[in-house]
Amino acid sequence: MTNIILQALEITGQRGVINRDWGGLAFIYFSSHWPFQRCSALVHHGGAGTIAASLKAASPTTIVPFFGDQPFWGKRVHARGVGSAPIPTDEFSLEKLVDAIRFMLDPKVKECAVEIAKAMDGEDGGDRSSECLS
Repeated sequence: MTNIILQALEITGQRGVINRDWGGLAFIYFSSHWPFQRCSALVHHGGAGTIAASLKAASPTTIVPFFGDQPFWGKRVHARGVGSAPIPTDEFSLEKLVDAIRFMLDPKVKECAVEIAKAMDGEDGGDRSSECLS
């Protein structure tokens, strides 16, 4: 997975921060800056908290789900236009990751992410967290 990530970043001309999560999967934050608000886009496992943080930061997001509700959230992110179609771990490939990165770098995707971030601004999260993706 790490080799695919490095190759995809090279092909797309992006820099990235790679961080392994508790499930052993790698997140990709392609930007030379941290935190999420300064990232061009994010690729991660699709946990609800990580999705909320990425969307609140107006970062286009691609989900690489591996269990639980992650496939659902990946589909919702894509349906709202703020990320590519989810890439299940058993389908993770260089071609799909390159396509996802290119998709997220489209200015229209960023516009969608900004709109969702505006809708989330000022929300406490617990009561209305799923409304932004419905």
